[in-house]
Amino acid sequence: MNQGELSVPYPWHAAQWRELDALLRAGTLPHALLLAGAPDIGKFLFARAFASLVLCAEPHGSACGRCRNCRLIAAGSHPDLVLIQPEEQGKAIRIDAIRELREFCAGRPHQGGWRVILIEPAEALNVNAANALLKTLEEPGERTLLILVSHEPGRLTPTVRSRCRLLRLPTPSVAQAGPWLKSQLSGETDVESLLVRAGRRPLRALLLVSGDLAGAFTRLQDLVIAVAEGSVVPAEAAAVTASKHFDTGEALEWLTDFIAARVRATIARGERPPRALFDFFDRLATARREHVANANLN
Repeated sequence: MNQGELSVPYPWHAAQWRELDALLRAGTLPHALLLAGAPDIGKFLFARAFASLVLCAEPHGSACGRCRNCRLIAAGSHPDLVLIQPEEQGKAIRIDAIRELREFCAGRPHQGGWRVILIEPAEALNVNAANALLKTLEEPGERTLLILVSHEPGRLTPTVRSRCRLLRLPTPSVAQAGPWLKSQLSGETDVESLLVRAGRRPLRALLLVSGDLAGAFTRLQDLVIAVAEGSVVPAEAAAVTASKHFDTGEALEWLTDFIAARVRATIARGERPPRALFDFFDRLATARREHVANANLN
């Protein structure tokens, strides 16, 4: 976790940040938070920044970045902070990772303050791991905070959801995210169009124009356009939905979002969307459900 990730979340989540900061100051912070919202809007950074605030020895609305705790977090070696994620992107969080929390939660925090457990994405917990987590949620130990980050909270078991305080992190409007995105880009990029194409998800918008994923996103977009124009049939396109740059779930989600946006834009122009797009969408939706089911089994 670098120094920039210690401070505050993205500007469009300022209200939610103030809400949690007030609970922390008042001593009424719940023992478990469920941060829910769309992918690529900054939920994980929000979670990491809040974990840093909770652990900071000299907080002032955000982590100070200077105290011993902040330096340990920045170095990735704070003994009272643990991050649980799948071993491989798109795979499940297994029960062994959750069992190790029992030892982590035993006794008092090493630094005398809080200890924090981050689980991301929480929907990656397989059935056994989710059941094992219940024990920690019910008896988290002294001054222990669990933060679950989820793109799809509906996939969590009801028993896990019911033991967490839900905080929804909204997808920003174009007006909210535009200035930040513009500050991240060089040149004369049409920020508004880029955000619309990315479903108003600022971090996804960045991926569309920069970094290793830019080319992969472009190829996926071209695939949808080819289906709409009739040069590729839906069955053939559905067989080419994965890319070496993408987790299959991410590719499927981005494609379904992009198709939905294209259909809406076509209807807004008073035109009829090609039936092939609906066929392609249905195939992708089926593949996405199968991907989710397989992840839960693992």
